[in-house]
Amino acid sequence: MVKNILGSAFITCGLLLAAMAPMSAAQAADGPVILVFDADRAIALSKVGKSMAKQLEDQVRDVRGDEEKVVKELQDELEKLKEQQKVMSKEILQKRVEELRQKELERRQSLAAKTQSIQAGGQNAGREVLKVAEEELSAIAKERKADIVMRRGAVFYASAAIDVTAELVKRLDKRMSSIKVTPVKAQKAQ
Repeated sequence: MVKNILGSAFITCGLLLAAMAPMSAAQAADGPVILVFDADRAIALSKVGKSMAKQLEDQVRDVRGDEEKVVKELQDELEKLKEQQKVMSKEILQKRVEELRQKELERRQSLAAKTQSIQAGGQNAGREVLKVAEEELSAIAKERKADIVMRRGAVFYASAAIDVTAELVKRLDKRMSSIKVTPVKAQKAQ
């Protein structure tokens, strides 16, 4: 494990040195321009990220409501079956119980498919927003003449002065305030 950490540290140092090598004399005197960012945080704080989160929350809430209805229906059917069991033959009762189990399985599979559909829709919307965030991050790096741009999670410590997450949020807000999160229908196997 120590070898992995040290190896990782040497790779990071090597990348930093390699990035500093092509600097002009003026840049060398001032040192490299390093920026850090947190894309996940920027998206979460942006208008578009909040819009996505609200839509996903609403869609999941609807599925949970459907699930509660399904459970209630199945419980009602089970109660009816319990009442009728005294007048049914053992074979018919067993058949009805099996039908009820099958119905429960089908409904739960349907709800699971809806949930996966919502997740896939959220991932698609997230990729579109991330693409815009990357474009804006690239623009920030060019404007600030950055030599190195790193994810916040890859840095042990970085001062707030080099963190461009807040600027990224502002730029995302200017570019897009919302995005439609459309559940993706699963494609049937052929």
